[in-house]
Amino acid sequence: MEQTKHLDPYAEIAFREHPGNKDEVREIPPIAYEKTYFAPGSQAAREVSAASYETLVTVFQHELKLLRMKYRPFMRNLASAPDLVRHRQQFTEFQFRYQKAEDANFSRVLEGLGEWDQVSVPDFRGPSGENGKWTGFYRSEFTYDQAQAGKRVYLVFKGVDYKATVYLNRKCIGSHEGFFAPFEFDVTDVLQERNTLVVEVHNDYPMMGVGGTKLDGDKMYAATGPGWDDPYSGWNHCPPGAGIYNAVYLEQRPELFVHDVFVRPNIDENNVEVWIDAYNTTNRLMENFELQLEIIPKNFTGEGIGPIPFQVAYAGPGMNYFRYKVDFPSYRLWEPDTPFLYIARIVIKEGTDCVDSRDRTFGMRKFHMDEQETPKGTLYLNNRPIVLRGANEMGHLQQCVMQNNYEQLIDDILIAKAAHMNFYRITQRPVQEEIYDYLDMLGMMHQCDLPTFGFIRRSQFVEGVRQAAEMERLIRSHPSSIMVSLINEPSRTEKRRKGHRHLHRNELEAFFVAARQAIFVENPDRVVKNADGDYNPPTREGLPDFHCYTMWYTNNGIPLGKLHKGFLPSIREGWKAGCGEYGTEGLDNIGLMTNRYPKEWLPEDGEEQWMPNRIKGSQTYAMHGDWYAEQYTLSTWIKASQEHQCLATKLMTDAWRRRTDLVVSTAIHLLIDAWPAGWMKALVGADRIPKPAYFTYKQCLEPVRVHLRSDRWKAYAGESLEMEAWLLNDTAKEWSHCRVIATLRDDKKDYGSYEISSRISAVSSRYAGTIRFSVPQVPDRQTLHLDACLLDENGAVLNEERFTFEAFARLTPMQTQQGKMVYLDSESELLCSLLELDGKPYDPAGTGEESIIVSSREQFVRHRASILEKVKLGTTAMFIMGRPLSSSDNPGWDIEGTEVKTAKLKDMYSLAVQTEDERLQWMKDNDFSYFYHLKNDRIDSIANCYLQGEGIEPIVFTYQMQGDANGKRKLPVVAAKTVGQGRIYFICLPLIGRVGYNPTLDRLFISLLHKGGTRT
Repeated sequence: MEQTKHLDPYAEIAFREHPGNKDEVREIPPIAYEKTYFAPGSQAAREVSAASYETLVTVFQHELKLLRMKYRPFMRNLASAPDLVRHRQQFTEFQFRYQKAEDANFSRVLEGLGEWDQVSVPDFRGPSGENGKWTGFYRSEFTYDQAQAGKRVYLVFKGVDYKATVYLNRKCIGSHEGFFAPFEFDVTDVLQERNTLVVEVHNDYPMMGVGGTKLDGDKMYAATGPGWDDPYSGWNHCPPGAGIYNAVYLEQRPELFVHDVFVRPNIDENNVEVWIDAYNTTNRLMENFELQLEIIPKNFTGEGIGPIPFQVAYAGPGMNYFRYKVDFPSYRLWEPDTPFLYIARIVIKEGTDCVDSRDRTFGMRKFHMDEQETPKGTLYLNNRPIVLRGANEMGHLQQCVMQNNYEQLIDDILIAKAAHMNFYRITQRPVQEEIYDYLDMLGMMHQCDLPTFGFIRRSQFVEGVRQAAEMERLIRSHPSSIMVSLINEPSRTEKRRKGHRHLHRNELEAFFVAARQAIFVENPDRVVKNADGDYNPPTREGLPDFHCYTMWYTNNGIPLGKLHKGFLPSIREGWKAGCGEYGTEGLDNIGLMTNRYPKEWLPEDGEEQWMPNRIKGSQTYAMHGDWYAEQYTLSTWIKASQEHQCLATKLMTDAWRRRTDLVVSTAIHLLIDAWPAGWMKALVGADRIPKPAYFTYKQCLEPVRVHLRSDRWKAYAGESLEMEAWLLNDTAKEWSHCRVIATLRDDKKDYGSYEISSRISAVSSRYAGTIRFSVPQVPDRQTLHLDACLLDENGAVLNEERFTFEAFARLTPMQTQQGKMVYLDSESELLCSLLELDGKPYDPAGTGEESIIVSSREQFVRHRASILEKVKLGTTAMFIMGRPLSSSDNPGWDIEGTEVKTAKLKDMYSLAVQTEDERLQWMKDNDFSYFYHLKNDRIDSIANCYLQGEGIEPIVFTYQMQGDANGKRKLPVVAAKTVGQGRIYFICLPLIGRVGYNPTLDRLFISLLHKGGTRT
């Protein structure tokens, strides 16, 4: 089989890992429905025209401006300032250097010896990869005035990646593992007037491994991070660097202070439960003080609660956990469109004195998952069912905070809103808390992931549970935070021979149980998804989730034809599921390339031959051959890749939307790129200019849609064609009476209109009916459109959609050139019949044959001499070689000492054609793509093997995945060989169910069999 070796690690995972059928996991068949036909209609649907890309960008910019205006009020803080604010001293500048051998004498580091660079924090850096295990030092000299009487001073780190050991004035004051969680130390007794702070940062190899190699480490890091501005080491695929990437400061606090506040809203009983963590820094009991609670509207004018005093008998040394339940009868819900927020203000009072104060923003909302009704897994927001539609996020929001660019952070969230998204999957890592603050204010829900990918080191079991609790503490107060996951794409240790390093699946299930319990202690209301993209299902608890890249990593998850038909990947019985990732790569826009790419990545001029393997980390060069032909120039590569990204985005998003009965959460991979060429599956470049697929995605996520689906994208004139109409509703609103009208037309006239009455249920996908029509007569080939319009009971337009397909006239041989067509076996005779060619049985002694067709190797061997003699005299021969043969089956077909045989290939849906061949110049791009299979009644693969043989010329082909700088080797599925004055065509396409029903396939055969070509 054509190998997939030497791929990047993410492609390798996708091709290697396929969830198998287990007793509890089965592929899901299409929705069963009783077919209902549209009636002829008198009202024509409006013409649905596509706006130009330039127009779409202009509209996008205007919509973004309107969204800024809409949500600006929700970013206000109308609450009065607290009476007491803690004094802080920020650290923004450090010296930095990497560890050297002589630093075994650690006093060199503490004293600042060696060569240091001046850096600003946040700071995130490499190296990564095989050099990714390293130690570096951050050093700062600073002065500090004496703390106020009765105050303690804390050194606070909001986030250091990965392990940090902290020294203040030559004393080790503590350490912390994990890149995302804040940590702090009481440094009161170590501080002096003049001070030296040293932070020793240790980076390690991530648990998932380094670039698909055997090398791995103990770092809990998946495949997402902020990256850094280096096109070769920092842009691509979120390398696992390290550093002080979040704020550092000193903060004065009283001896008894509020450490954290968590508000659990209960909209069912109209109350809130307020958790107050108070820390006693002394070694004695702190007695007879008061906790005062006030709930204040934050971004709107309205009713609050309090202040309410709670008398506290005592607080012991260390952390104390107080909980109070308070009635809240009148409140405003936090909703995506109206994200109303409150502040819970906690004040510690001793007598009349305010000792400490802490504000915590929260929202009144409920998010839960039903696990009682079958199938389990329906999601609810504020007790209304909801489907999550969104995208993955991999670094761009983090970069906004690190660059202090909060206007861009706002825009990045609103870009998602403009595309009708309602949630972000903050992929594979918790992030800075400022991001969650803005998600709260802008009404964008999010899923947060524990940073694990593929595997968890056995030695890190307990650390992983600890970090799961840290993650929950970080996000639990944010109303936008609705769900967490515990690992991305868990894989089988036995497949990677990693059992001596990592948890086996039964042990991983034990980790899930332990992590869930740790999360429950921090927040009993959290919805937990064990695995996002489970490559080793099923998990024993919670919502299943699959990843599906079937239109990039070919057949990943489920074959394309089955997905388009309505099948779903394997899901645990009795459950609904999420699709946490899907998508395809689309190259960056040319403006971004020109402005940001290194010159050596780009051609010197627009007409120079160029291949995308010049781009660091791009998958396009390796993967495109399964989906579109190799291009020549930079501009044609961009166009072809972005067109495929559009098609894949539409087909896959529509497939999930048709299955709202079972798929409750979908996230495309991904929305916005953090860096140029970072993750080019992104729909929006790092310059925030959308690629065309962004607008496709936006159209697919229209909340209420009429949607047209068919397995036939090309058909013959006169055929009866059927088109399904679906009603897709992601909202909680219902329409008891609506109509769908549809019109078949070309660019000049209408051929007929159709209509049906229906209804639209809340949060649903529903088959509305089938439109059946006769394909109009056309002179050769012609584009036709079926326009559909969804109308409410008053005739107002709710949504429109256009389905475009091609009609073909049937071809016959040109009468002036027609000669005898002969066949040697029943399969070849059937081929002639399906192509409507006048064929006769082969006569070895006959003369004047124009073409010979043979499908049986046995018949070929019997008549080899006569067939080859006729070919030498000018006859065309076509050898149908069928499925791939093993060496034990047959040595192949011997053509005068040249053996032609087949080799196995993964199922392919699109092939390239040598259109320079004079017989095939009529073919267009994608004419050999997405063929219909009659027996299966769906789009099906069109090749599963390729031809091998010396001297054969590729006619229809795919590509070897890897190649040199100037192009890849072609793997022919149709090939030619000149013998004397004639030609032999070798065919290894599966023909059953395809010939006779795919006009471009039929035309290919007719064109090759007749020297003079064809006519209509």
